[in-house]
Amino acid sequence: MQPDNPYSAPQVELIDELPVRQLPGWSVRQLQVLGWLALMSALGSALMLGAIFASTWLGQAELEQVERYTRWLGLLLMLLGNYLLIRLKSFIEQRFAARGVSWPVWIIVVLALVSGVMDFMVGDQLFKALSVLTIAYLGLMVLMGLGITWFGVRLLRLRLTYASLRIMAWLSIACGVMFASVLLLPLALLPALAVCVAQGLVFFRGAAELQKIAS
Repeated sequence: MQPDNPYSAPQVELIDELPVRQLPGWSVRQLQVLGWLALMSALGSALMLGAIFASTWLGQAELEQVERYTRWLGLLLMLLGNYLLIRLKSFIEQRFAARGVSWPVWIIVVLALVSGVMDFMVGDQLFKALSVLTIAYLGLMVLMGLGITWFGVRLLRLRLTYASLRIMAWLSIACGVMFASVLLLPLALLPALAVCVAQGLVFFRGAAELQKIAS
């Protein structure tokens, strides 16, 4: 068709190409390690979810042993998740010039530390009866849910990002809403697990970009 034909197909790109550039302070190996750590976090979350379901068929002695293991696993996953979240913040701030993600990230990190330590120290007493500890813990979950939702919204506002990062944004919003609702709190582990997988894909995509530039 002739270029001036009004019925011809558009001759311009409909979607902007994602600009790729060097990222000082980041290496392919570093991003790959972060990606594998995120997948390990997802595996740990899956084990936690499996332990929760399996606990309904366990006896008292086995249940106490599983609770002891899951308490340690939960503490380790919380620390690993905080570390990965901080590294992700640094990566997207440099890669996509992200703005406005620091506040929700640090709110999530602080609240996760407080609630994680509380769960580790007195987790077996939190829901035996309604108490000040129970109300305080649920209040932390509501605040953390709001922080996670805020973080997901900030991710959605980034332009020209990876598809995996947008998926992570939507999953974070779903996870945050479940946390904040309290009633859906037990189900929040499902989108949280998927967030870890999406986070790993973000790091792997960044590693692939740096590898492409180097070659």
